[in-house]
Amino acid sequence: RAAHPDAVEAQLAPVAPLTAGVDAARAGATAMLDVSDGLLLDLGRMARASGVGVDLACAALADDARRVAAAHPSLPPLALDLVLTGGEDHALVAAFPAGRALPHPFRPIGTVVAAGADGPAVTVDGAAYTGPRTPRGGWDPYADWDGAR
Repeated sequence: RAAHPDAVEAQLAPVAPLTAGVDAARAGATAMLDVSDGLLLDLGRMARASGVGVDLACAALADDARRVAAAHPSLPPLALDLVLTGGEDHALVAAFPAGRALPHPFRPIGTVVAAGADGPAVTVDGAAYTGPRTPRGGWDPYADWDGAR
């Protein structure tokens, strides 16, 4: 706790970005979802609902991975995986038209692309992600009964 008080505080007393969704809608967001179950899983849900693919850019997530890696000596090998599949982030992910100015706290992390031959999916740097932590891409509370995978 003492080594990372901000991270502990964010987990124990999260501050939801209450106005971010309204600001995103006003800025022209075409789709939006919370990422409480993990970025890959929730973004996959959004992609399927929209009939598109999404390609995430590792470079756009590098600072997030560095912050995760700094939290504990055991985390560097899992840092990117935790950014992509970790949950309880109290954040929103949204799709905006290309070239649109993004409101705070949004930033570009990928690109909406045409759905591939296998249908809507999320890729990372153009390829399917096969991380070490979870085959589902996050916490899927519905995996056993609604076919949400």
